[in-house]
Amino acid sequence: MKRIPPGWENPWIPSERLSVNDALIAHTISAARACFLDNNLGSLTPGKLADFVVLSTDSWEDFATEGSASVEATYLSGVQAYGQVKASDFNA
Repeated sequence: MKRIPPGWENPWIPSERLSVNDALIAHTISAARACFLDNNLGSLTPGKLADFVVLSTDSWEDFATEGSASVEATYLSGVQAYGQVKASDFNA
């Protein structure tokens, strides 16, 4: 998203940066479609497998700022694997 290598002040090829939203789409539903698995995964839809995290923020800006968000819980195939926070505690 920022394309700033360690020790650099300026981004490397800034024109190739992705927004958080574009990166999320690329690594979820677009990747599932490329593998012909979009009926089974790639989005948070009833009946699909779901690997996801619950973050400490609901802001894309906080998420994109290094160190501003932490992982509160991790779910694999819809089953909580890490954390004390339940996904049902949050409004989607």
